[in-house]
Amino acid sequence: MKKRILVLDDEEQIRILLNEALKDDYEVVLCDNGREAVKYITKERFDLLITDIKMPGTHGFEVIERIRERNKTIPIIICSAYKLLEDDIIVKTSGVSAFITKPIEIKELKTKVFELIGV
Repeated sequence: MKKRILVLDDEEQIRILLNEALKDDYEVVLCDNGREAVKYITKERFDLLITDIKMPGTHGFEVIERIRERNKTIPIIICSAYKLLEDDIIVKTSGVSAFITKPIEIKELKTKVFELIGV
């Protein structure tokens, strides 16, 4: 049984890119908004969350906070174009496992995913 990854990003191109990069080794579920992501995490089992931060509607940190209320141990990778966020105190205190800057380097992403959950 493949490990499951939930990908949250409001940009369709990013969702497609991540799905293509990971689908051979993992079951990838895509969503484009924070509410949907929280519903998925509440109802289904995932091994990893990959999320953007700056999105319309529910902000990525709100999603992380809600998910942490339900699942304290799920690894989380933030993929964001905002490099300054990497050193942000919120990132460091929210239990984020990794931070990857957009544009996403697929090799770096795959390495982080493997480090966190294996195959």
